[in-house]
Amino acid sequence: MRAGGLFLLVFVAAGPLAAQTVIRPAPPLDSARVAVRDALVQLSDSLETIDAAAARLQRDYQQASGASLLFRARMVLEACNRSAGIVPSTRARVMATKISEPQRVHHRTNLLTALDQLKTDLGRCESEFAKMSQAGQSETVRGYGNDRALRVQGALRRYERTLREFYGAMGIRVVPAGAETRPTSG
Repeated sequence: MRAGGLFLLVFVAAGPLAAQTVIRPAPPLDSARVAVRDALVQLSDSLETIDAAAARLQRDYQQASGASLLFRARMVLEACNRSAGIVPSTRARVMATKISEPQRVHHRTNLLTALDQLKTDLGRCESEFAKMSQAGQSETVRGYGNDRALRVQGALRRYERTLREFYGAMGIRVVPAGAETRPTSG
């Protein structure tokens, strides 16, 4: 009975506090953070094409024809090529961002390292899928393409984790186009 009374007291006392919550929109980003956000979003959008191409290859690898498998491998290759071409300019934009707060500097350093690793992983993707997308390699794609697709997707997930941490440290919120942003409480 005593615990129930305590719960009721906490519940009743919390009611007026909840009514005092103030909802404020996120503060606008300065031009430096907008520029770095835009560069990172452009790279992320290109990485989505790799993820989609890899997922299609994974979906189809067991039952698809040889020609379809080669096409799927070429799609992964082209997506990796596009993204690899964007990484250097994105890295330069991140590097050029003027920040001095130790936590933000730390997260920028981590992101630069992640971008370097991503460039290496995309190079590996280009190399492996260039070989697999050649004529006569459909059974190689069937045998090894799924594993290689999983590896490149794993590299994307590692990069995305570091990117989310950077966004958090920089106070950058990225929402899909058309999605409503929810104000933060505070």
